[in-house]
Amino acid sequence: MEGPIFDMVNLLGTTFCDPDTPGFDKVVDRSSDAKIIHATAPTVNDLTYALQKMALLQESDLTSLSKSGLTIAFNDTAEYRKCVLYSSKSDLVDTLDKITPPMARIPSKPPKLCCIVTCQGTHYPTMGRQVYRASTVFRHHFDFCAALVKSEYAIDIKAFLLEEVDENVVPDWMKSPVNFLPYLLALQFALFKLWESWGIKPDYVLGLSFGEYGAAAMAGMITIEESFRLVMTRVRLMTDHIQEQAFCVGMMDQKRFEEIVAEARKDEGMEDIWFKIVARNSPKQTCVLSEAKYTEKLIETCKKHGIKTITYPYHPYHSSLTLPIIPEFSKTTSAINYQPAKCKYISTVTGKMWEKLDKQYFLDHLTGTAEFILAVETAVGEGITHFMEIGPHPIHIQMAKDILSSNDPLASGKYSFYTSLKKKVGDRVALLNNLGRLYSAGYEVDWEEVEKFQSQDLAI
Repeated sequence: MEGPIFDMVNLLGTTFCDPDTPGFDKVVDRSSDAKIIHATAPTVNDLTYALQKMALLQESDLTSLSKSGLTIAFNDTAEYRKCVLYSSKSDLVDTLDKITPPMARIPSKPPKLCCIVTCQGTHYPTMGRQVYRASTVFRHHFDFCAALVKSEYAIDIKAFLLEEVDENVVPDWMKSPVNFLPYLLALQFALFKLWESWGIKPDYVLGLSFGEYGAAAMAGMITIEESFRLVMTRVRLMTDHIQEQAFCVGMMDQKRFEEIVAEARKDEGMEDIWFKIVARNSPKQTCVLSEAKYTEKLIETCKKHGIKTITYPYHPYHSSLTLPIIPEFSKTTSAINYQPAKCKYISTVTGKMWEKLDKQYFLDHLTGTAEFILAVETAVGEGITHFMEIGPHPIHIQMAKDILSSNDPLASGKYSFYTSLKKKVGDRVALLNNLGRLYSAGYEVDWEEVEKFQSQDLAI
């Protein structure tokens, strides 16, 4: 019971895997009481000693250390770090026993970090509920968005978050983008603010498709209120005036897609076959749309060549089929007060850096192809090595890995990827797991704010 984009990810498979914070395996099924503790030291030997000392501490001492950590430093130098997840003293001791050198030294300054904001179709029931209960920061920002959406658009997204769900029944809100898009945007923005409160602030932001509305707000180029205004105007115009088409995801690059279409066109009755490329996601995945009869022919031809596809009805975002609503949508894009970016912004409209958006930007965004490949290549050209996805489940990370691996066979050793939430992992564990990895990679963390999160009662 989830949005259609999950099927796209299942087609991709896995290029290379990211490590978890030590202790993840102990807490993954015990999300409500998972905790994180950290140690820092100037040398590997000192860090090993700090971890050994940690194993001897009493439970009460561990609780007091969750905020300050265990630090061994000379001349204010601490070049090695390690975080551990645990839910009990025995879990911690068992994990610490398995940590052995070598351990990597943190860089002199944190690596460049790019936040990737998820597109639509990534929603599922109760997404964000656990972090809503555990984090006052997340709750504050989500409630702000929820109040705005309820007041301005008469949609109660907070009710979607908190409602009881029958696993055999799809909630009504999941059936309409008018409902699930503002819920998704509110969740993304609240997650971003939570990471920010912990000290994790990106150097760059990048949003794919719908994700650009959240990314623009996160970069300070528009306000979150303006982001909702753009999203809600767009989705209502689309659902009221534009007919759905047959959307198809094909596991092939654009060149292979063009070859497949040329082959399909040779069949009787297919002379006028047409497709719009709506997204170039990766060298392994291209998204297109057309009429149902043409899409069925495309799938048939792909099947002959062993090319996997999925298809479903979809409003034709990122195509010229949206042109009829451009005059009306332009009234909203023209009323936005665009500001210079506070962090660097990578566009998936052009695949290039933008310092400031304008009234034409989200019109081109609606009618043009989403260029994720170009955007990721631009990120690499900027020297970005670390990517974090902001959303309810990692959807774009595998696409980015495929792009990087196609250009560099050694990509798995050069780039790191982090998630916010994961559908089948508790919110608390997912967040702390990636926080531990970020800290160990050299990013500074506000542990006092993290401790406020860890000490919250999930039963709120």
